[in-house]
Formats: sequence, C-alpha cells, structure tokens
Amino acid sequence: MVRKSFISALLAMAFFWMSVPHLSAQGTDSFTSTFCIAPLIGTDIGGTLPIPFSAIGGAFNAYPKLNATLGARFFLNFHPRWSIGANLNYKTIAMDADARVTNQKFKGENTVQYFTGTSEMSMSFQILELPLYLEFLTGSKRQHGIQVGFFGSWVMRSRFITYATKGFIGAEPDRMDSALSSPQVMDFSALLGNWDVGLLAGYQARIFPRIRMGLYVMIGLKDIFLPGSDFFDYKMKQVRGSVSVSYDLVRIFQR
Repeated sequence: MVRKSFISALLAMAFFWMSVPHLSAQGTDSFTSTFCIAPLIGTDIGGTLPIPFSAIGGAFNAYPKLNATLGARFFLNFHPRWSIGANLNYKTIAMDADARVTNQKFKGENTVQYFTGTSEMSMSFQILELPLYLEFLTGSKRQHGIQVGFFGSWVMRSRFITYATKGFIGAEPDRMDSALSSPQVMDFSALLGNWDVGLLAGYQARIFPRIRMGLYVMIGLKDIFLPGSDFFDYKMKQVRGSVSVSYDLVRIFQR
C-alpha cells in the first residue's frame, strides 16, 4: 500500500509539473522539464555487518555473493541542476563470512555464554527496495549526478545461519566449560525482521544519450533481528554497494 501510494504521488507530481509553465533559465534559452521512466539492471556487493565492528572481538572475513538486481528508475528534472528520483528494485543480498572470535558473548534463554574459536555464517535477503533521493547535476552537459537520500525495503525472504566449527564455550570469559567436538549450527532465520530503512549516497553518469551508470552506497539503520532478540552485544545491519545501468525508455517533456 505504501509503495503504491508513493508511486502514485510521484506520477501525480510529474503531471502536475508538466502543467506549470517554466521561465527561461538563461537569456532566451528555456529550461525543459523532463519526467523519465528507465528500466535498470545491476548487482549489489555487501551484506550484514556487526555494528560496532570492534564488538566481534577478532578477525572477520566477508565473502559477498553477486546477484542480479532488476528494477526501474522514476525521476523528474524540476530545475536545470536538480532532479528528484525514486527507484523500485528487486534484489537478493547474500554473503558468507568466517570469524575468529575471543570471548564472544551470546545470550540464550536465561543463560549467558562466551565463545572463543572460529565460526562461519551464511546469510541471504530477498528484498523489494524503494530508494528516494535528490540529485544535483554537474558538468558542462549536466552528465554527472550526485545523489543523497534514503531508502525503505521489504524483506520478502531471509536466511541467517551460523556454524561454530572449533573452539570452546564457558560461562565466564576465558573459561572453558566444554570444547566443541563437532560443529554446532544455530539458525536465526525465524528471528529476522521483514523491513529496513536507511541512508544512501550515490553517483550517476550519463554515458550515452539514454544510458546511465550509477554507483550507490546504502547503510541500513535497523537491526536485522526482531526487537527483543538481543543474542549479541552488537547490532547486525545491512551495508552494501550497488552498481546499475539504466536506459531512459520513456521521456515526457514540458517546456
């Protein structure tokens, strides 16, 4: 409902803007307002990271997986140097990781344990994403764009599994109550939230008259776990970089 309302409002704003006459930008040259719809394809590199990163208590190695992003851009040039835009993207964010930790605190049901050793994790998030941003155009032909804004996402399907492979567990730091004789698997998938919000910054270049390439950094503000699921002494948040190529399929001009 929120996504439909937003897109409807954006389209209404575009057609309202088309009905408003624009004054000349320089001398006798007049600015042409443009509303555009552009399909896009791309990929994302990233996943969830512990915040603060130092709370992991050891080495952390991430191995992001590349998956295709499919979507569309909707943007309106309301000024010679300014645009407002929104994307609607379908993507899968996936990453594997391994870590060497020391006295990592884990909270269970009425218990607190400390793990020292090596562990692995596997995560995947299938999401529908809606970024909204303001873009400043620069360059002699306004071919470069700097974007800032925020995004919301609906997590359609998610997976987060950890594997403790080697090490020991104790009720206190540096205490060994039991050693791992075989890998222990903990599946947190049922405890993950189904939405996220965050900030974005990006750069976009028009490399051909209708083709644009974009680079984005997105940082989630919300813990991936449901409220009250305080298993760790840190939060896990979405951090990713995106690369996309779009084609201006539909252009609507109004002078």
